[in-house]
Amino acid sequence: MIVKLEKTSVILISTLVLTFVVSISVYFFNDKLVRRVLFFPDRSGFSGEMRRIPKQNNVEDDVELLIKELILGPCKIDHLRAVPEKTKLQNLLLRNKSLLYVDFSADLIVFDDGFNIVAEKMTELIKRNIMYNFPFLEKITLSVDGQTL
Repeated sequence: MIVKLEKTSVILISTLVLTFVVSISVYFFNDKLVRRVLFFPDRSGFSGEMRRIPKQNNVEDDVELLIKELILGPCKIDHLRAVPEKTKLQNLLLRNKSLLYVDFSADLIVFDDGFNIVAEKMTELIKRNIMYNFPFLEKITLSVDGQTL
């Protein structure tokens, strides 16, 4: 027995298939998103999470967005925060395309009891995240309210 499809059914199925193909193509070939790896502490040390974040117009904005993603925290439940939740990025400055200066609010070093990472490990982790995603940077200087750490 041959099944005869109605014209509207064929149009509906074709539209669904076309929509699926277009959405898959946009997902895989959209060059406005860039892959970044963020490292967070876990029970055994550090491990990374891959995120697709929007590509910005310049390197400063790309680094700023990466740091804001780091402040937002991990997606995986077994990862811990790398930066206290209330921390604000106050300033970011890139000089000579290789020297980066990042200034945070005082919340970076004055935090609640729920946060349990030593300040040295936290700053190391921030620098590691930036250097991994932007390997052309030669030096990163972190500061809190204008005071170098």
